[in-house]
Amino acid sequence: MKKTIKRDKQYIGQLVTVTDHPEGQVYTIADFEGNNVLLQWQEGKSQTRCTHDRDSLLLPTLAQIEYTIDKSGPLVSVSDTHWFK
Repeated sequence: MKKTIKRDKQYIGQLVTVTDHPEGQVYTIADFEGNNVLLQWQEGKSQTRCTHDRDSLLLPTLAQIEYTIDKSGPLVSVSDTHWFK
C-alpha cells in the first residue's frame, strides 16, 4: 500500500488517485473544501467532478496515468479546473 499525500503537499492541478489498483482512475485536484478535495476528470468529451476525503489521496503510477488516458481521454489540466468559478 502506498503512502497517502499529506495535506501540506497537496495543490490545485495535482494528479492524484484514490486507489493503488493498477487500473485506478487518475484525477486532478480542482479545489479544496474543508476536509474534502474536489476532484475532476475527463470522461470522453465531458468533465466530471466529485468530492473526496483529503487524507486518502495517493500519487498515481505511470500505469494508472496510461490506463486513464487510454480509457477516459486526456487528463484534466490545471487551466480546466477553473471553469466553475
